[in-house]
Order: sequence, then C-alpha cells, then structure tokens
Amino acid sequence: MQTAGKQKNKKYNVNRIRSGAVALCAALLLLLSGCGAASDGQAVRQQAALSGGALQDGQMSEMQMAEQQENGGSPTEEMAEPGEGQTPDGTLSVTFLDVGQGNAVLVEQSGAYMLIDGGNRDYSSFVVSYLKEQGVEELAYVIASHYDADHLNGVVGALHAFSCGQVLAPDYVTDTRVYESFERVIKEQDIALAYPAVGDTYTLGDASFTVVCPEVYDPKEDNDNSVGIRLVYGNTSFLICGDAGKAEEQAMLDSGVTLDSDVYLASHHGSEGSSSEAFMRAVSPTAVVVSAGAGNSYGHPTRTVLNRVKACGAALYRTDLQGTITVTSDGTSLSWSVDATQDYRDGDEVAAGAADTTGTSGTADTAGSAAQASSGGETAAGGTADVTGEYVLNTNTKKFHRSSCSSVAQMSPENKAAFSGSREELIAAGYDPCKRCNP
Repeated sequence: MQTAGKQKNKKYNVNRIRSGAVALCAALLLLLSGCGAASDGQAVRQQAALSGGALQDGQMSEMQMAEQQENGGSPTEEMAEPGEGQTPDGTLSVTFLDVGQGNAVLVEQSGAYMLIDGGNRDYSSFVVSYLKEQGVEELAYVIASHYDADHLNGVVGALHAFSCGQVLAPDYVTDTRVYESFERVIKEQDIALAYPAVGDTYTLGDASFTVVCPEVYDPKEDNDNSVGIRLVYGNTSFLICGDAGKAEEQAMLDSGVTLDSDVYLASHHGSEGSSSEAFMRAVSPTAVVVSAGAGNSYGHPTRTVLNRVKACGAALYRTDLQGTITVTSDGTSLSWSVDATQDYRDGDEVAAGAADTTGTSGTADTAGSAAQASSGGETAAGGTADVTGEYVLNTNTKKFHRSSCSSVAQMSPENKAAFSGSREELIAAGYDPCKRCNP
C-alpha cells in the first residue's frame, strides 16, 4: 500500500502497514460472511486509530466498504469525508490564543486536543499555562506549520509539558536553535513524526482535518512550506495555513483541493503577501481571524488584507485588539467568545495610536481612541483624552488590563482588583498599561 507523506518514525510506518492489512482482512470477512457485525467495523476503525489516526486513501476505501456493508449498502456508494455533512452530538472548540506576533491554535473535540503552532518564546509559558487551565493532559496531535520562531517556540514548550500522540511538520530543515530543540524533544520522547502530504486526512474525535498544503516541500522555502489544514466538524469548517504566501495559495487553487470554509485564519498574520483576492474568493469565509501582535513593527494586518476581508463580507476578529478568541461549533452553527470587531485600522495605524474611524469595535476602545473623558470630554493636560472605563489591575506587577485580556485569566486572585475610572488616574498612581491588550 502506498503511504502518502514521508515518515520519520519507523514504528509509525509499520503500524500503518499493519492497519492496512487488518482493514483489508476485515472487509473481506464481511463480504464473505454477508453479515454486518458491528465489532468487525469497529476493529477496522480501532486499527486506524492505533496507527495515529491518519486515514490514507487506501485505508479510507476499505473502512468505507466495511461500514457500507454494516449498513446494508453497496461498498461502491460514495461516502462523505469523515465529520463533514453529518450532524454530531457534541461541540468543537477552536481557540486562537493571543500570543502577540505569532500563531497558536488549540482545537478540542470530545476530550481530544490538537495544538497548531505555539507562538514565540515570550509566550511559550502562557501557552502551556492556558492548556493546563483547559484541562489538557495529552495532545492527540501537534502541528508545527513551519519552523519560524513565532510559530515553533511554543510548540517545543508544549511538547516538553504534555505527552503527544503525533507531530505533523513540514519536510525541510533549518539551522536555528529552536529547530534543534524541536528535533531533540521529538527524539528524546520518541514522538511519532510525520511529514504529511496534500490529501492526508486525520480524525480528532468526531472531527476530521485534511492537509491542503504544501503541494511540494521546497528546501529553500520557509513560509510556503507551511503545513495547512482544513478542519471539518459537521457542516462547519476552518482553514488554517500557517504563513503560506500567494505562490502556495495559487498551488492550492490549481490542485483543486477544497478550500471553502466558514472560518479562515488569515495566513502570515494578515500580511500583504498572503490572502490573495482569488484565494479569498475560493475560501469564501463568513469570518476571518487575524493573529497579530498589537503595535507590531510589520504593520500586520495590512490595509490590503483588511479591505479584502471587507470585500468578501466576512466578520473580522483580531487577537491584537480582542485578545484570545474562542469559536464553538455544534456542527451546524458557530458561537464566538467575543463580538466581531468593526475596527479596520491596519497594524501601522494601531501602532501609531490612530483613532478608529471605521466603526464601533466589538470590544473596548484601544488606547488612543477618541473617547469622552470623565470631565465632559475635554482632553487631559498632555493632549490625550482622559478615557474612562472598567479595568482589571494586577496589584503585584502594577499593570492594568482590559477585562477581556488573556492575562487576566492568569492572575492570582490575591493580586487581582477591579477599577472604574480613567486610565490617566491609573498611570498617575504608578500603573502601566498592558502591552498585550493595550487598554
């Protein structure tokens, strides 16, 4: 049986071969016996799970034959991709963690967890702490989209903190220290490592995800080597493609892979080099999430990408302005932890503190926004509006935050205090604004 994607772990390769043989035997037994004993079909699925959850083309057809026989149907009838078009019983949660200028996504379904990227070094401990707070003890999958530090550092931290069933990563090497640490932890903990190919499909509880890029691994590339996936739960879908640029987007369009998705994580943090017009039309998202750092030096998200989000009519969510964002699917509809923002300032405008003149944000105004001061709207002595609002204080670090800031969840109760008043009062009292939520 042909195996899609190069495998680095021999034990994992053997399991795939064994699972294919067992699956074929089970299907033949069902055909010969003419009965659809549930245990036979379950045995096939269990072997697939034991091989790491990956459903290769050959394995898919064998399992489909067994399941069709169980249901009394023809083994040649077309079946839907696992999880797609079916109405599941539970929920799927996808959390876009606020890791500044980086990516980190936690996916959960039926108690099974997957981490996609982990942000930069400064946020590695935050990612580990957040996962522990969510009750994560084991990660079924970890996807390192590519080996840039703002994606990989937190992955290394998570692999040290949690057991992991399988790592999916791109097939190229780099000479950075974080990549060396990545290779070392996989070797030391004997974690199954796969270099997936386009079309490889994996299961996570009742959800499934299919690899959509890269079409070819190029040793000279970084961003366009990003492993991208389309995650499906019932009738809802998510597209997450790391830092894939326009060249790789065109390769996806040319390959004919399914891109249409409800939620799209803007590739490369909303860079102008990604999210082309043709690609956005193919994805046709109802919501776009941008994961970027507040005031980052790259100007992410760019004006061009924000205009494309507007043009396709998608709702906008931004970690640079709204912190950590969670979307929950029941297989039919999506619910969000925050309202969509109407703040379409680009990254440079946010960094410069320009006021939001594009609409009313779904969250509190950012620093520098025009707001009525407590003294009738007059500006303070320094010319800055004396903005009033509700803040959360960390009495230990002497920083103040928005209530929606992801840092608030990490505070010790004894260090947390609520404050209603102006930010100028807090600054005068010796408190500094949090750089993550920019209150």
